[in-house]
Amino acid sequence: MMNNAPDIPDARFTAMTRLTTEQELRNLVCDLFNLSHALPSHRESANETTTLAGRITRFINENLHRGLTLKVLANFLGYSEKYCSDLFYRIMGESFSGYMRRHRVERAQSLLTTTAQTLAEVATAVGFSDQYAFSHFFKRATGHSPREIRSRQAHSRHRLTVHAMQKAL
Repeated sequence: MMNNAPDIPDARFTAMTRLTTEQELRNLVCDLFNLSHALPSHRESANETTTLAGRITRFINENLHRGLTLKVLANFLGYSEKYCSDLFYRIMGESFSGYMRRHRVERAQSLLTTTAQTLAEVATAVGFSDQYAFSHFFKRATGHSPREIRSRQAHSRHRLTVHAMQKAL
């Protein structure tokens, strides 16, 4: 009599014949193809999600100046762009592009108000190749040009200094 069983190591074939739930099948497929990191289980802990969120945030913070794309993040994580996009939204609570836009604006505002870096240096720090593209992006995102933000901050600091000096007298 001919054996119709596929040529699979006995333990895994036996495991396949005993599968009763979809989760067991997913776990076996992940094990067979070494994909245990790719599909979240129903038991995915908050700690695992937090760890991945931390890895993503750290990677973006450390590489913001490089003009990150979803493709670069997907390569870093070892996922397809589509899966990475869905995973990013699920973990971070917003789209990749929305997160990057917000993060670039926040970092740029911080640099504009706390450092003396030139607009070109700020643009480079948040991933733009030139200050004109950065200025256009920043104004569309905030309604104010980078120069306006910087001069407002300088004016505000000046008023605080004058006020402190008057109070001291």
